[in-house]
Amino acid sequence: MINLCRLSLPLMLTLVATGCSSIHNSIGPEQQRSDLRDSVDAPFQLSEGESPFCNVPPMQVPETPKLVTAPEPFSAKLYFLLDKTEFTQESKVESQDIYQEILDREFSEITISGHTDTSASNAYNEALSLRRSKKVRQDLIDFGVPAENIRISAEGEYRLLVSTPDGTVEVRNRRVEINAR
Repeated sequence: MINLCRLSLPLMLTLVATGCSSIHNSIGPEQQRSDLRDSVDAPFQLSEGESPFCNVPPMQVPETPKLVTAPEPFSAKLYFLLDKTEFTQESKVESQDIYQEILDREFSEITISGHTDTSASNAYNEALSLRRSKKVRQDLIDFGVPAENIRISAEGEYRLLVSTPDGTVEVRNRRVEINAR
């Protein structure tokens, strides 16, 4: 038994050391074929010089999809003078920075909501809040923001920032809220 192991060990080492070429030569396409062998063999189509044991298809590396990152959401408020579509002095200065930020970040959806205080009737305030929304929308379009990205709404005095009784003048309620994403 020891002699058999001594004889088979060099043969095994030779097979391992020579790699697939010796395996190919011992069972490859140049060996005689029989019906029994053909029925047992896997259905490989091998060309000259190939072996079913060493035939490794080239590795397909999937293309990494390009990641598109959406800009972080952005929101701002601009305030108006009483009964006007004109900004307060502070908002007039801020508006240019806000418009530039929106233009630079290329948002695909911009929502503008106009608001008023409670100093006039509900119907009047709703119409005024719509005019304020339209004013900011037109400012953004003039600044270079695509019109199809901008939606407007008129909230009138229904969503007050500062809760006040009817007929109260409050500058923080006379605003336009801009939300972009």
